[in-house]
Amino acid sequence: MIDKAKCFTETMRQLALEYNAKPEDFTANQVTVTTPAKPDGVRLYSHELPFFQMASTGSGVVITANEVLHPFLKEFTGDTERFKHPYWLFELPHLLCIERELNKYDYTLSSTFHMFLPGKPYKARVMPGAFTLKWFDKTSVKTLYPNTDFPNALSEKENPDRPDVIALAAYDGDEIAALAGASALWQVGIDVKERYRGHGLGTTLVSLLCDRIEALGKTPFYGTVLANLHSQNIALNTGFYPAWVEISSFKREETKG
Repeated sequence: MIDKAKCFTETMRQLALEYNAKPEDFTANQVTVTTPAKPDGVRLYSHELPFFQMASTGSGVVITANEVLHPFLKEFTGDTERFKHPYWLFELPHLLCIERELNKYDYTLSSTFHMFLPGKPYKARVMPGAFTLKWFDKTSVKTLYPNTDFPNALSEKENPDRPDVIALAAYDGDEIAALAGASALWQVGIDVKERYRGHGLGTTLVSLLCDRIEALGKTPFYGTVLANLHSQNIALNTGFYPAWVEISSFKREETKG
């Protein structure tokens, strides 16, 4: 049985750990700015401390950033007329202001990542008749590397920081038509080859995969980017709901020539 409140509470605790904040900061009607830290238990996407990273649940906003950015961030976000609602920080004109400040230090913003959590039981799914299923565990999933056709479902190659631990493929004969996978972080991803869209494969695979993950006592979460409406619809149809939004930064490549 999905416990929506418990999933959300556990996720806020995890985000608080990664943002060096308190869980309640993410739901308070305010902007919280912290200094990055990397304690044990964080989701490991990079070995570097974030230069700038921001998250919102649609109410509170938490920013963890290098201390060199703190004077700008506190002045910028302190404009209560401009930011009557803290989540307005995620609107493009305000992101452009942050981008200009980051550029001074040779950093740039990433995409915005829209994150989903389980909100209700997954619907029972029946695989379309023309397709067959195959499960992969943390050992057999390695047979799918190098992975270039399904970048949202699995890593391109073995990644010790975020190893792929489970996957489910839909086959059309000998060809993989769609693949859903999850790393040890329990982030679920799905890819459906374009010519196989419209058969319900994405929703079916994600539903079955999440059932298996929850049977292991784990909480899956789902992420996608702003314009990937196909992926967002899969999340919604599966039983996920929009829970938080994140954006981070990365070092700009030096211009050659």
